[in-house]
Amino acid sequence: MTAEPVRAPDRFAGAIAAVHALIGERGVGRHALFGEVNEGTLFPDGTESMSGHVVDEQGRTYFFWTDWDAERQGPVFAIWRHVTPEASWVTDREYLDAQHALGLDRPVSRPL
Repeated sequence: MTAEPVRAPDRFAGAIAAVHALIGERGVGRHALFGEVNEGTLFPDGTESMSGHVVDEQGRTYFFWTDWDAERQGPVFAIWRHVTPEASWVTDREYLDAQHALGLDRPVSRPL
């Protein structure tokens, strides 16, 4: 008899889902992530600490880093701060894709 493989929960997918939920708790509407990476700290729920950036539909950009909150029994933002986009991001594919996903790359029409 051959044992059926059992897939382990995807830590990255779980961490991303947690980040989106935390962003929603902050009242941020439509948003896109870029530059997100797992930071190597495994949480009790099977997800992992993550850092990265968020751009919202108004073009505001934030940096985040998650941590575990033992009282809440879930991930929280240890760091959440507004940042000014870096000059090098104008050629960063992930940043440009995040802006595109929110329609922020559309040319602005100007009255003649």
